[in-house]
Amino acid sequence: MPETKPRVAIIDDEPRIRELLELTLGHHGYAVRTAPDGPAGLDLVKNWAPDVIVLDVMMPMVSGIELLPMLRRVTDAPVVMLSARGEVDTKVEGLSHGADDYLSKPFEMQELIAHIDAKLRRPHLENRNVIAYDDISVNLDEHTVVRAGKRIELSPLEYDLLVTLLRRPRRVFTRDELLDLVWGNEKDVGQNAVERYISYLRVKVDEGFTRPLIQTVRGAGYTLRAD
Repeated sequence: MPETKPRVAIIDDEPRIRELLELTLGHHGYAVRTAPDGPAGLDLVKNWAPDVIVLDVMMPMVSGIELLPMLRRVTDAPVVMLSARGEVDTKVEGLSHGADDYLSKPFEMQELIAHIDAKLRRPHLENRNVIAYDDISVNLDEHTVVRAGKRIELSPLEYDLLVTLLRRPRRVFTRDELLDLVWGNEKDVGQNAVERYISYLRVKVDEGFTRPLIQTVRGAGYTLRAD
């Protein structure tokens, strides 16, 4: 039978926290799966499509803050962040990177359940897996790109780069930010990879259209905007 319980993904490097949350949330009627680190958490979210993600900030390999933009490329599920640190700047950093809510450790289990329930009650928008700006749109489920009614074929890296820019149009991304968000921990990244793939995108996304969308901001980085 198909799973009907709300799905909660737990990404935390502490085994005791994962076991406690899995047991308690399962007892309260949630379907729960866990991951011990960022890469495993990203795979879990990609393959399981949870309704809510509970994400620890302080993790080895990839921190929760670093993982957030990667998660936002594959899901719009609400993210509740957990951290032993309660500083305001840490909370602001998490929220600015795509988190929906924040709890400081230690927390009461009923408080976390209340936060998860609140996120599950939020209205879901139609076509939540389609992101668009100006005359370009991406269907995240189908991995299709359309501009002004024309289908555009992209390689996997070109697609990931476009989605990163499209999720936050008009925001200027530095070269290092794009390397982190698109290439992540990949070690065999050649020199000028960002510049090279930006040029590939320009050929496929901008050529033949009335105005360019892929912009270079001299001395700062790259952005997607219709000027």
